[in-house]
Amino acid sequence: MQLSKKLQNNKQKLEKYLASIGFASRRNVNEFLKTKKVTLNSKKVKIDTYVENDDILNIDGEDLVVELNPETEVLIYHKPTGQVCSNMPTDKNDSVFQGLPARKKGKWIMVGRLDVNTSGLLIFSNDGNLVNFLAHPSSNIDREYLCRVYGDVSDKKIENLLKGVKINNELAQFSDVVAVKKTSKSKNHWFYVCLFSGKNREVRKLWKTQKLDVNRLIRLRFGPILLPDNLKPGGWKKFSKKEVLKLKNILEIN
Repeated sequence: MQLSKKLQNNKQKLEKYLASIGFASRRNVNEFLKTKKVTLNSKKVKIDTYVENDDILNIDGEDLVVELNPETEVLIYHKPTGQVCSNMPTDKNDSVFQGLPARKKGKWIMVGRLDVNTSGLLIFSNDGNLVNFLAHPSSNIDREYLCRVYGDVSDKKIENLLKGVKINNELAQFSDVVAVKKTSKSKNHWFYVCLFSGKNREVRKLWKTQKLDVNRLIRLRFGPILLPDNLKPGGWKKFSKKEVLKLKNILEIN
């Protein structure tokens, strides 16, 4: 029995492994395999294929060394404006992945996204379960941003954003809005805002409902993870083993 369990731990179904490294969910892995060119040790794969440690998995020309049950790693990155949260750069913009340290096995999986004009905290991990937990709405993790808003800001508009407004027929709201300066003669106003969701351009869209434009946006915090003051745009920091364990304890996950 012990030998059987050991063999199981040394093998894993391809669909489970692809989900664990962030390529596809187990629900859509069939579609993923139809649309991508995937080989294992230079052989075409099937849905019931098993992978083992140190196998070479090739996805659309990119080789990945299989690593089952890896030790969890976490990396934070200070995204500059102008970079895209995509695996591939565009003609005009670099990819955030170009600034990350290379991995010998597995891959970095990104937690959520920031639009091209937003800077600040991005989180990466090699642990798909941790990434899914951080990103999933049911985890109820708040995000904090520093934003510069252009226009006439009133107490009523702030109240509306805290009570909630409709965006695409869905209720959206800030959980907190704090002015950096209480009074200002300028048309630009700085605010700290928090919200418990990470939908596409949601901070900008929320202010837009009050006829206000965000012309600077920086993510400072994602749940218990903070953007360090000394981490410059384009810089990254890898968590120590102690920091990873502390994060998991805070989040109450294994």
